[in-house]
Amino acid sequence: MKRAAVLGKGQLAAHACDVLAALPDTVLDTVIPNRCEPDWDLRLSQHVAEHHPDARLISSGRWHDLEPGRCDLVVSVLYDEIIGNELIDATDTIVNCHPGRLPQYRGARPVNWALRNGEPLHGATLHVIETGIDTGPILGEVAFSIWPDTDEVRDVWQRTMRHAALLLSDTLPRLNEITPRPQDEALAVTHYLRDSHQLGSRSNWTRATSTSL
Repeated sequence: MKRAAVLGKGQLAAHACDVLAALPDTVLDTVIPNRCEPDWDLRLSQHVAEHHPDARLISSGRWHDLEPGRCDLVVSVLYDEIIGNELIDATDTIVNCHPGRLPQYRGARPVNWALRNGEPLHGATLHVIETGIDTGPILGEVAFSIWPDTDEVRDVWQRTMRHAALLLSDTLPRLNEITPRPQDEALAVTHYLRDSHQLGSRSNWTRATSTSL
């Protein structure tokens, strides 16, 4: 049996836990919720306590507290720390579900940036974790239409979560069958939190509020 860990937050990370726990060859061994769980989304810690009581829950939010080599599979879902080589190198399969298209929207707040740039499409991507920011080979992706003239960040975020949940359902059970596809570095753009002031009216949930993701 493979042992799996999930690191992250919210309904999407909870969904990843449910998918992994249902696999016949996998045990959900450890869950590490983000240190600060948002009050606008499902609390991952509560979901695990109620639905996966046999899983170890690490409340520190630190990936460092997951012993290297303990789990065969590590899944990051909206996790708020950069995972270091100590865990990457010791894990057979370590992946991240990114709420944006890669490589064009690496880094922070991809939904906001896609709307800021007037994109007709947005998406979600499951990729292998490497030391760079969202640089690893792609395992699966989904794209869907957005309408920047009328969509708010809140609308596209919710749509992204629905599509990302389907992506996790499709890919997590067949990770061993997928050949990762390298990203095209010529198309790569990385957005950093320090650049968020450039988002203008797209910095928040809606163009009239101040709630951030």
